[in-house]
Amino acid sequence: MNRQHVHMVPAKQSTADRVATAVNARELKGVDDAFYVMDVGDVVSNHRRWQRLLPRVEPFYAIKCNPDPLLLRVLSELGTGFDCASKSEMEMVLQMGVAADRIVYANPCKQISHLEYAVKNNIDLMTFDNEDELYKVKSTYPGARLLLRIVPPANYKVLYDLSEKFGCHPGDVSGILRTAKTLGLNVVGVSFHVGSGAEDPEAFAASLQRSHNVFAIAEKLGFTPNIIDIGGGFYGHKGAPLSFEKVATALNKSLDKYFPVSSNVKVIAEPGRYFASSAFTLLTSVIGKRKCLSKYRDHKNSENNCESETSSDNKPTFMYYLTDGVFGSFNVIIFEGMHISPKLVKAPSSDVTFTSSLWGPTCDSLDCVQKGLSLPELQNGDWLYVENMGAYTKSIASRFNGMPIPGCYYICEEKVWDKIFTENGRHFSGNHS
Repeated sequence: MNRQHVHMVPAKQSTADRVATAVNARELKGVDDAFYVMDVGDVVSNHRRWQRLLPRVEPFYAIKCNPDPLLLRVLSELGTGFDCASKSEMEMVLQMGVAADRIVYANPCKQISHLEYAVKNNIDLMTFDNEDELYKVKSTYPGARLLLRIVPPANYKVLYDLSEKFGCHPGDVSGILRTAKTLGLNVVGVSFHVGSGAEDPEAFAASLQRSHNVFAIAEKLGFTPNIIDIGGGFYGHKGAPLSFEKVATALNKSLDKYFPVSSNVKVIAEPGRYFASSAFTLLTSVIGKRKCLSKYRDHKNSENNCESETSSDNKPTFMYYLTDGVFGSFNVIIFEGMHISPKLVKAPSSDVTFTSSLWGPTCDSLDCVQKGLSLPELQNGDWLYVENMGAYTKSIASRFNGMPIPGCYYICEEKVWDKIFTENGRHFSGNHS
């Protein structure tokens, strides 16, 4: 993206000041739709932390988490690889000039036409977890380098457990590897994914031990595995359920035990939310309000109306309607059970607060963002911002009721931008909103 599409900001400026500036810029253009403020510097900072704490592990960013074009370009310039799950995602990164060997086709169940696209573009590293997939690969891409995706141990807490859908169980490993050998296919390693949003670092350690056992089975069958893909599940934002530092400590210890440097095994990972979450702050404005007086409450209808909010001191409660909701960026309310902590862009005129609820802009009564919040009385046109909104928000948002998917207001410190792009003589031309 060319420099004029990215707003340069002072170093160490607070998030509150940055979002206030962004809101002012949007309002001057008469725009009141929800939007994101995307901080390039946050991505760079997390990449540096990854290199410092997990120097042996090469990140392949999971595009499904957030396919924002500037995010992808920045990660590409920083040297990351990419985890692609479809033809469209492969096209995205290839069009940026990313080499095929920096892509892992990490979908264990591949559509034939997408597999043919991988063949055409020499994207040969891919995952599988069942025999049917082996026959598909044999007929379409017999020269592929295959990673057997295994099921991780199940006794660890994660936000999303992916093993119900994907992964070869330990008892099936020998059989599926024998089939691969019979078909003359090249199994080069093992892949696992502990689950999105891991909350126990030992989940990675246990999965590496299981992967080591699979390596041993593969070697006995005549394969020479040399790649371990440790998947995703990493948090990168402050206040996360599990710090990246703790995960890195556990991973480094287990890698040294099961796959030491002397083994010459390449280690890759598929982080998504680690890079995307904290880089994006969502801005949404109030487009309507409803004042609910206690004397009018009808508890028979309390599930769907403002009467579901209670006020012990007999103060009124408020319903506020926003420019984004659960059919948009706040889908994480439904999918992840996320509880947001919205902040006001402009300081309130009074310290008095009221029990309040936030609702999306659609005509669906399920479009409730959050109830039971304590907020000052808001007015139409007031802006709220929510931090850590870059993961699985924009990529899953729909246009239900014709509501727009939020665009992005990109920011970066000048020295950071110059370090990534100008010093290399590179520019990124992409859409900007």
